[in-house]
Amino acid sequence: MDEVLQQADVVSLHPVLDKTTYHLVNKERLALMKEVILINCSRGPAIGEVALVEHLKQNPMFRVGLDVFEDEPYMKPELADMKNAVLVPHIASASKWPCEGMAALAALNVLA
Repeated sequence: MDEVLQQADVVSLHPVLDKTTYHLVNKERLALMKEVILINCSRGPAIGEVALVEHLKQNPMFRVGLDVFEDEPYMKPELADMKNAVLVPHIASASKWPCEGMAALAALNVLA
């Protein structure tokens, strides 16, 4: 992973969250990255937000896109003011297809 982080222009995170992926991207791993676009598509705690905020402050060309945060539903207040961070609500499941799937799964669980 460290080799990929050193060479990548875009890093998109997709791990499950468990004890091995908690703060998977931490201060040390952020330091490995060049002027990267980092996107977290998994769970908020995969990135250590305190380290991320400090890294964003020190590296204005580093970019991050987040729709999940370490302490859901809250984020570190400093993130909201950062020009190199794009923050959006976690709404991926709000489209028609996932909502219908969740409703069908709930109905099947009731029947079971």
